[in-house]
Amino acid sequence: MSDPVDSIETQTLGVVPTSGGDQGDNGELTVMTSDNVSISVQKELLLNNSNNQFGGKLTDLQARGTILVSESSQTFNLLLAVLLNQDPVLHQPSPPIISDLFSCLTKYGISLDGRFSQQTPFYNFVLSSAASFPLDTFALVCKYDMEELASESSRYLLTIPLTQLTDEHCATMGPLYFRRLILLHNTHNEGLKGLLRAPPNAHGPNGLCGAASEEGHFNKLWNSAVGELWWDGPGSIPVSMLQAKLEPLVDQLQCEDCRYQMRERIQRLLVEWTTVVFAEL
Repeated sequence: MSDPVDSIETQTLGVVPTSGGDQGDNGELTVMTSDNVSISVQKELLLNNSNNQFGGKLTDLQARGTILVSESSQTFNLLLAVLLNQDPVLHQPSPPIISDLFSCLTKYGISLDGRFSQQTPFYNFVLSSAASFPLDTFALVCKYDMEELASESSRYLLTIPLTQLTDEHCATMGPLYFRRLILLHNTHNEGLKGLLRAPPNAHGPNGLCGAASEEGHFNKLWNSAVGELWWDGPGSIPVSMLQAKLEPLVDQLQCEDCRYQMRERIQRLLVEWTTVVFAEL
């Protein structure tokens, strides 16, 4: 009976280039991943970026050899891309992939400081995940105290009700960032309340409109729409929904001056709300 190991097919992805030394020198080693892919890499690349001899795997290893890692080839190739500051263009970002990457870097003693700043290709890699998976990605970057990414990714959370937060999200991000997220939403809610509080300006008397009853109808329409917005949850209202809720009010007015004042008030509100929506943590 043949050895099961002999039947495992592996893929050699080649030696990862480093800034110095000959590719063929005795510093080359092989990394075998959990999905049976062998990756050739310079030992000094791993050692020079690790503060724990790559999780202790390179402590007694000879200049040339093989190490086994529990990570998949995808995760390990992302780790190498981080070390080489390469664009991870071939990888589709998602919270599980990013979580595995952060965990892997930490496990092997590789500092995250500066490797995910705005000047690095991995900054946009993580942010693209935040656009599709805002809560999960935000919780992850908070867990590793990545201030820049936490602030930028929080933009995607402003239209998400806090009721969607799970216990896992809260535990992952920790109490500090959870408190800051609550404060951000509270500030966001109060901002919209302030913008909606004042009804459209009344116009001067004209041949068709100006009686107290007409002004009362004008304000009643506005207040009714505002009440519905409150019920839906003000902090989770995107600009498009706000526009869709308020613009039909114009069609319910007969007076052209009233219609003009309503349009002007809605447009001003949308512009002001846009600045609030794009506030950061």
